[in-house]
Parts: sequence; C-alpha cells; structure tokens
Amino acid sequence: MTRSAVSAQAWVLPLARGSIFWTRLRRNRGALAGGAIVLALIATALLAPWIAPHDPVGNNLAHALVPPGRNGYLLGTDNLGRDLLSRIIFGSRISLSVGLVVQGAAVVIGTSFGLLAGYYGGVIDDLVSGLTNIMFAFPRFLFALAIMAVLGASLFNVFLALGVVSWPTLCRLVRAETLAIKAKDFVEAARAGGASDRRILWRHILPNCLGPIVVVATLGVAGAILSEASLSFLGLGAQPPAPSWGSMLSRGRAYIWSASWLTIFPGLAIFLAVLGLNLLGDGIRDALDPRITR
Repeated sequence: MTRSAVSAQAWVLPLARGSIFWTRLRRNRGALAGGAIVLALIATALLAPWIAPHDPVGNNLAHALVPPGRNGYLLGTDNLGRDLLSRIIFGSRISLSVGLVVQGAAVVIGTSFGLLAGYYGGVIDDLVSGLTNIMFAFPRFLFALAIMAVLGASLFNVFLALGVVSWPTLCRLVRAETLAIKAKDFVEAARAGGASDRRILWRHILPNCLGPIVVVATLGVAGAILSEASLSFLGLGAQPPAPSWGSMLSRGRAYIWSASWLTIFPGLAIFLAVLGLNLLGDGIRDALDPRITR
C-alpha cells in the first residue's frame, strides 16, 4: 500500500462521518437551540459597540437604580447609574473570550501531551500520567482559586489560572484515544510504509481524535465561563469598571431586595450562555455517537 493510499484511508472515517454528523445534528432540537444561543452570544460580543445603547462604564448618579423600562433603560441601571443592558452586552465579550482562550490553551496542551503519552508510552507516558493525576487530586476551582490568590486579581491571571487547570481532562481523553487508534491497521500500514512518527501523529491519529476533542472543548467553554463568573463574583476576576457578569452579580447582592434586577439579569445571561453551550455540546456528542439512533 502506498503512502498516499494510507493517508487517504486515515481520513476516510472522519470524512464519511461528516455528512451523517450534520444530518443528525440538524435533527437534534436541543443542539439547534443551543447553537442559536451560542450564535447570538457571539454576535452580541462582536457587535457590542454598535448595539449597546449606552456607555457601559459611564457613571450617571442622577439615574442611579432606575427600574427596568424607565427613562430609556430597558434593563434598568446600577447604583452608579450605568446602563445594565450595555454592561451585560459588553460583559459577553469577557465571558466569551475567557471561554475560548482557556479552552484553546487546554486543547493545545492537553492534545499535545495526550498524543505523546499515548503514542510513545514508557517514560513519557509515566510523566504525563503522573502530572495529570496530580492535577486531578485537587478540585479544579479551588486550584484556580489558589493560583489567583498567589498571582493577584486580574483578567489576565484568570486566563492563566483556568488554562492551567483545564487541560488534564483533554489530555487523558486524547491519550486513551491514541492508545486505541495506534493499533489500527492503517497506522501499522503507515509505519510499515516508512511514515515518520510526526506524520503518523498529525495525519493519521489526530484526525480520528477530533470528534471527542470537539465535544469536550465545547462543554469546557461553558465550564470556563462559569468559572470566570465565580472568580469575578469573589473579586478575583476582571476588575472594576470592567463589565464582568460575575462582578455585576457580586455588586448586586447589596441591592437584592431593593433592586433585584441587578442580580436577575446578569444571572440570566450566565444561565443562557452556559445552557446554550451545554446543549450544543450534548448535541455534538449525540451526533458523533453511533450507538444513538435518533
């Protein structure tokens, strides 16, 4: 078997599943609803300067704590007179950027370590597996909280802390997939044909790991958004006057009985973002699972 034939065979399975995947995904109402929410979140973040009705950080004490629907403020204002709708719209940028950057780092680190550990085994596998076991020994959020306590409160440190604690799950998943795939006939044929380890990893094994990686990464974005909101709620995330959903919830606690909209609307934004990503991730998982026939 020639090298080109082996390479083509390695890509046959992912490509053949592609049309089936999209057909099954379109039939999943939960996935469609989640996809619509995610697209709306992305559009809101990208178009924030044009769709926000007011300056998200501009104070106007004369309009402090205006109830929703009055004086041109659709969702009301906070204790400093800042438009809540505008702050939620701009807050989507922080939440989405944290989710994408953190999961992007987790995918790169976790996939690289998982491929190397699963393919080479031996000392490399022992080192990577030992490191992931150490990471799993600590609760993820408490580990991130400890890192933030050492580094200090800032949005950059949120990226760093969540990125450090997010890669082990993907690493273990990719390692398990690599162990199974490297024993397949097309990988053995590629090796017998003189393909280098690098070519086997990136052209033959990685494409067949993409399905599980996409599922875990999609669900991980929701987890990163929730973790960022939790850190900001504790005062360790984006610092004022940055419009973070978590910090908006934290400041709204003092007015929960007199101005409940300060906590209700940021909480709904977090709920919808996480719900949409989870629905989309579940839909992708179901579409990729051949055991599910719906």
